[in-house]
Amino acid sequence: MICTVTLNASIDKAYRISGGLEVGTVMRVLDCTDTAGGKGLNAARAVATCGERVVATGFVGGNNGRLLCELLQRDGIPEDFVRVTAETRCCVNVLDGNETSTEFLEPGREVSAAEFARMRERLLSLAAEASVVTIDGSVPHGVSPDDYAGLVEGVRNMGTPCILDTSGVLLERGVKAHPTMVKPNTDEIGQILGRKVTSMSEGAEAAAELHEGGVEQVVVSLGGDGAIMACDEGVFRGIAPKIEVVNPVGSGDTMVGAFAVAMERGMTKPEQLRFAMGCASANCLSKYTGHFNMKDAKRLAEGTRVERID
Repeated sequence: MICTVTLNASIDKAYRISGGLEVGTVMRVLDCTDTAGGKGLNAARAVATCGERVVATGFVGGNNGRLLCELLQRDGIPEDFVRVTAETRCCVNVLDGNETSTEFLEPGREVSAAEFARMRERLLSLAAEASVVTIDGSVPHGVSPDDYAGLVEGVRNMGTPCILDTSGVLLERGVKAHPTMVKPNTDEIGQILGRKVTSMSEGAEAAAELHEGGVEQVVVSLGGDGAIMACDEGVFRGIAPKIEVVNPVGSGDTMVGAFAVAMERGMTKPEQLRFAMGCASANCLSKYTGHFNMKDAKRLAEGTRVERID
């Protein structure tokens, strides 16, 4: 079983309007779609699409929390959330007639110290049964970077592999807890190391440095130029086949879920990279965030080149 952790889940509302977004006026929405949102939930969908068992945990609360759990049930994702007093947030993405996207992201409402303690206890219970745990995304008010890193440390102390996928100070503090894997982009790994990373060679050097600092696998996303992975076996570059992108949103989350599946299946590190990149590329072919076709993923994985570059 793979466990995904989303502390700052949301109801993601997609609004489609005609014409452009106009400030200070009443805008009529043509259609609205609700999705259970959050990086960990996108990763959970990827795990389920790959055919492996997954349990999603984190915080939910109020009417939005109940709706989120209903949406997950519709997607076939089992959940074991901690119920809290605060209402689960909403995030709105407005897509106008020019295909321009404008997002409004609510902050996560405050959770108490007692609620976080319940979350930690719940996670460690799930981690005892899990083959891999992914800890994903941002945090609500009331959860500190040290709290977040403590979850990583707790999972690792149990001997369970832990993938950390976050950014900013949460990532900077989290890597010090030595997760099994992190997946920053070039900006994020540059922030950790205190320098700009702007090229493939600089990305490879940065990944190797972070790996030497105690992270077993460091995967640096290069966007359309593929990905770099540093691990004990060396430094590798993955290059996916060229595709016509429909919607790239959620591809990084899909990659995390696919890496968890690959770890659970005992693939070699280069095989993990190839498999995960195939799934992430397949996600780009779907208009729905965090959804992909497994046949597309297998085809794209077969066409992905993985080469050692160190």
